[in-house]
Amino acid sequence: MAKNTEIELKLLLSKEDLERLLTLDFMVQAVREGSRKVRHLVSTYYDTQELTLKEHGIAYRVRDKGDGSFEATVKTQKQSAGGLSERLELNLPLAEAQPVLDGFAALGLGFELSELAPCGVQALFTVDVQRITYILDYAGAVCELAIDKGAIRCGEKSDSIDEVEIELLEGEVQALLELKERIAAAVTLRAEERSKFARGLALLQG
Repeated sequence: MAKNTEIELKLLLSKEDLERLLTLDFMVQAVREGSRKVRHLVSTYYDTQELTLKEHGIAYRVRDKGDGSFEATVKTQKQSAGGLSERLELNLPLAEAQPVLDGFAALGLGFELSELAPCGVQALFTVDVQRITYILDYAGAVCELAIDKGAIRCGEKSDSIDEVEIELLEGEVQALLELKERIAAAVTLRAEERSKFARGLALLQG
C-alpha cells in the first residue's frame, strides 16, 4: 500500500444489522481491546466559486477533530467500485479551523492549492458527525472500523449520514475484501459509492 493512499470500504447497514455486526464472533475477535473511541468531527469543504479544485479532481476540507486539534486534508479520487475506494490523502495539521492552501506540494501533491485558487476559497458545505471507531486486527491486516452518524449541511438543506467505513491501515487489500465478504454473509449491507464530498456537492448543486 503506497504511502498517503487511503483504501477504505464505505457500507450502509440498518441499525439492527449494525448492532449485530459488532457481536459477530469474527468481529469480536478482531476488535483490539481498549481501541474504542468516540469523537465529534466537524468538516467544512472548500473550493472556489467555479469549483476549480473539483475540476482538478481534488476535494479539500478543514476538520475540527473535536479534541482541540485541526487538520486540512486533500483527497484526489483514484478509483471506486463496490464500496471500495482508493485515493491519495494528504493531511496538514492546522493551528485553527481556517483553510490553508499552501503546504501540500511537499506532502506529495506536486503543487500548491493556491496555484489553482489564487483568490482563495469559500465554504461549500459542512459535515457534522459523531464517529465511533475501533481498531481491527484481521488476517494479518490492521483496519479502522468507523461508524458515522450525523448530517451534511448546506445552507438550509441537509442530508443525513448513517454509514460504516472500514479503512485499511496496514496490510494487504485482500484482507479488507475478505472481511467485507464475511460481513456480507452475516448481515444485509449495501455499498455506498458516493463520498461525503459527492453527497455534499449534490446538495449544493440542487
